[in-house]
Amino acid sequence: MVVQSIKNEIIKSTADRNKRYSRNGEQDVGYGSVYGSTSDVNSPDYDPMIDIMELFDSPTALVDVNQLLKYTSAYESQLQAEIQKKRTEYRQMLIESGPDEGIDVLDGEVMKLLDSFQNMKSLAEVTGNTINSMTANIKTLDQSKKNLTFTMTTLKRLQMLITAYDRLDKQLEKQKQVKNYSEIKQLLGAVLELNEYFQDFKSIDEVNRLNKLISAMKNQIINDIFKDFEFEFNEELVNDKLIDACHILEILGDAYKEQLQTWYINTALKAITQIFRSSEEAGSLDNLSRRFIYFQNTLTNFETKHLSLFPRSWHMSLKLTEKFCSYTKNDLKEVLSKESRVKNSVDVNILLNSLSQTLDFESFLNKKFKYYKDFDEQLKNAEAPSFTKSISDVFEPYLNIWIDHQSSTIEKKLIEFTNPSRMFQKTGEGIADDDAKRSDESLNVLESAAELFRIYRQILSQLSKLTKGKALIRLSIIFSKYLMQYQHKILDAILPDSKSLISVDLKSQQEGIDIISLVLNTADYCSQTVLQLEEKIKALIEPEELSAQVEFEGPNNGFLQLIIYCINLLFYKIENDIQISWRELSNFNWKVLNEVTGESRYLGSLKSIIREDCQLVFKKVSKIIYIRNLIDKLVEMLLRNIILNIVKLEPISVIMAEQFKLDLQELKSFINILPTLTEGGDKILSSSSFKSSINTKFKNIDNLMKVLMVPSKPMDAFINSYFSIIGDSSFSNFMKVLQLKGVLKTEATEKDKFRYMDMFKLQLGSFEETNNDVNGQLKESNEYLENLNVTSTTTTIRKTHGHTKSNSRSIYLPSTVTGTSSNSTSSNFGSTVESDATSPVPPEPPVPVNPGGSPNVGADGTASKGNFGFFNGPKIDTYTLLNTKDNLEKNFAKSFSESKGTFNENFRKFFKRGE
Repeated sequence: MVVQSIKNEIIKSTADRNKRYSRNGEQDVGYGSVYGSTSDVNSPDYDPMIDIMELFDSPTALVDVNQLLKYTSAYESQLQAEIQKKRTEYRQMLIESGPDEGIDVLDGEVMKLLDSFQNMKSLAEVTGNTINSMTANIKTLDQSKKNLTFTMTTLKRLQMLITAYDRLDKQLEKQKQVKNYSEIKQLLGAVLELNEYFQDFKSIDEVNRLNKLISAMKNQIINDIFKDFEFEFNEELVNDKLIDACHILEILGDAYKEQLQTWYINTALKAITQIFRSSEEAGSLDNLSRRFIYFQNTLTNFETKHLSLFPRSWHMSLKLTEKFCSYTKNDLKEVLSKESRVKNSVDVNILLNSLSQTLDFESFLNKKFKYYKDFDEQLKNAEAPSFTKSISDVFEPYLNIWIDHQSSTIEKKLIEFTNPSRMFQKTGEGIADDDAKRSDESLNVLESAAELFRIYRQILSQLSKLTKGKALIRLSIIFSKYLMQYQHKILDAILPDSKSLISVDLKSQQEGIDIISLVLNTADYCSQTVLQLEEKIKALIEPEELSAQVEFEGPNNGFLQLIIYCINLLFYKIENDIQISWRELSNFNWKVLNEVTGESRYLGSLKSIIREDCQLVFKKVSKIIYIRNLIDKLVEMLLRNIILNIVKLEPISVIMAEQFKLDLQELKSFINILPTLTEGGDKILSSSSFKSSINTKFKNIDNLMKVLMVPSKPMDAFINSYFSIIGDSSFSNFMKVLQLKGVLKTEATEKDKFRYMDMFKLQLGSFEETNNDVNGQLKESNEYLENLNVTSTTTTIRKTHGHTKSNSRSIYLPSTVTGTSSNSTSSNFGSTVESDATSPVPPEPPVPVNPGGSPNVGADGTASKGNFGFFNGPKIDTYTLLNTKDNLEKNFAKSFSESKGTFNENFRKFFKRGE
């Protein structure tokens, strides 16, 4: 059916064509007449060429071949389906008509169908062969066209290359003197680009010859550019197009660009390298400043005359400066090596002067090129170049000479500080501005200490610009050495003898307090500044692992020792002044006391002396923390001495107990107002820890007085009062209270003791049954009474933890130094104190690290720990001592944890002022 439709279309198109021929007066001759065959597909003489020629009447019709083949294939499939359908129909028909008739009809139809299929297959083969023959010719024609197009393009480009080469050659011939490199750049760019196309045609002689001519011309242009730059440098030629010549070199390759840069930089620096050669006199360290000035003039001359000849992206000013720095560094290395080898040492003055000049020159370069970073896209966001240490690091191997010189400078300063006119000068003295003077004097610090650390900062700042390595460690050792010398030669030297504090001369006492306070404040300032100095040096050192070798523990511990000693000296003065009050207390006849009318006489004198001394001391001490420490030590000492004197008055009557309780209340009120004697005392009063500490320290002795105020009879009521007030179930503590009241003598019989024990146990059980709640439970033992040892001849307050007798060298040291660890009660009464040992013992001065003032230096070059006398035990916790307020208060509160144990009365005097 489909073929029939195609056939109909062919017949229709043939009829149309015949009509056209008839209209045009031509003979109507079809393909059928030509081949002598018919176009009827059902005809035995059917010629398929007629239909094929009709379908493919032009080469453009071949584009439909695939569609026709697809259509033919589909038609074949359709025929197969129709055959299958017909076969089914015939089979059904045969079944219906009969066996014989059906078989005959079926055989006839099958034969027709097979003939039709064979005819169609032959037609398809003929059609495929015809189409392949026609397309082969078309492909050949298309390839020929491509070859022709490529040949024409190549010849056209060759013509363009020859034309550009000729124009460039004429341009070079025409411009013999001053070349227009702008035009040459354009023509050369075109020639090189076109010539790149013909690199694959070098096998052709003509093309190879042209390539050689172009290479020769390129070399000629390069030579002309270098000659023109040389003429320009020698001022023999002026050509404002040389910047285009630089762009030509960029086109030709980076090697030519770098060659021109190197040539120009070497030529510009040639005079410097010849004049300031390391072997010449001008190249010595004495003439280093002349070298820098000469280069600055060279750089200025270049930027004025020749900078515009180079593209900005070349950064010629920067490259010229970097090359000069490299030349200078190498020359200085040779000069320094030669001088150290010939003279065994470089003159320190010349070295320092050269180093200073180099640092100034590097600073000048850094400022000049500070914004030199936005000339092209690659450097647009880059940081500005840095010339720090570009030359000066050549001096680093010789920095020990410089450090030794700084050491001698510091030593001379220490000698100046020992001058009597400067030894006691405080910060602010000599300042014209009164306001500034008053502000500095409020620090009450020696001016020499502030000046010493100013020198340290200057030296460290200079050295940190040169190195970040081991030289800083060596410098830290020098700093540590002279800090210890400063403590020994200045601070220790001006401290007064402890005897001057108890002198009859009030002027000497006042002067002693002033000096001690001055030394205390200065030592505190030095200790804090030393820690800051250590952190600063550690932060500068690279690599970071080396920073562990920097330590100022030696000098810092020395200053802390001095702080403790000064506080002990001030406390010793107060403690000695109030001895008259204790004598007044012990000499009073307490047995005749009948009633309580007011505070005792001894208490009035005690408060008067303490107030007077505190007013003198507090206004001189700059740190509130040290005033707080003095008050805490004072409270402990007062309570310790009061209980010692009370115990000696055994038996204690009810009236006596009432009087002492009143005295303690008055004393507590007085203590609470002591901070108001100094500016900033409100900080102490507002501190909850201060109030809590005072209340805790007074509570124990106050409770003891309350028990002693209770009548001893009836005994059961007295025992219940003991349970309620003291709150413990210790019979031994109860026996001490009975002894103080005089109820039970020391020589009491065992029978009496057992009788009181039975009563105590009976009342204890009754008390616990009555007060069976948690709050009513009794402690096993009251620590205060447990440490209280009551005898008829000697009263001691035993220490529960630690040693029973303390070392006389450490009675004034905090627990962090002595290594003791005790609670608040045991720290208050930490040593065995005899009743006749009420006189204060002066503190021993700190032992200097090294009498010569020099630190011990180990084999590795680092400062080893010195011998700090009685501080040779556990080291001081410097962080806790000075940086944490609460711990600082706690540590200083323990500084008198042990009272006045056995001490060598023939103590050695440390030194006298003026020696």
